[in-house]
Amino acid sequence: MPQFGAATIISSRTRLILADCYETLVALGPEGYQARRGIAEFVDHFCVRLAIPLSVVTDAEEAAAASALRQAGLLGRVGRIWHAGNALEVLASGRRLKRLDLVLAGEGVAAADAVFIGDSQLDAEAAARHHVPFIRVPRSEDAGFSFAALIAGPSRYSSGHFSATMVENLLGKKKDGR
Repeated sequence: MPQFGAATIISSRTRLILADCYETLVALGPEGYQARRGIAEFVDHFCVRLAIPLSVVTDAEEAAAASALRQAGLLGRVGRIWHAGNALEVLASGRRLKRLDLVLAGEGVAAADAVFIGDSQLDAEAAARHHVPFIRVPRSEDAGFSFAALIAGPSRYSSGHFSATMVENLLGKKKDGR
């Protein structure tokens, strides 16, 4: 069975792109937060050329997300930041889930006309719960991934393959003594 979001594309019908912040749009590097590879091309294509707004949805505090986006050079390229203070639900289990329904209402866009891009199972669950098409991207450990790949079509990211590759890389490093 394909994973949820494996065939989702950003189409001409899309009126809003939502994206998780940490490990999706930005990654922490030695110099601080950096934009993920291919973000500039992605934003230029979808947000500038096609005029589809990009808003950030994070379970972090607004100031922290704004700081990370500023360091990565993305703060002026995204629209609103939806954050722990205005778009978060704490479930009975204690898990924190993004309230995409509040985001959609605030942006004035129907779920079918938006796309949510995230890196985690919780992001996928939030998208499914609120009926928002979802694109799953690998976390920043996958240096081969580029957001520019999403311009041409659906994400080819397979979480099972990526997990296996990460384990192989980890075992290889330990075996070599690194």
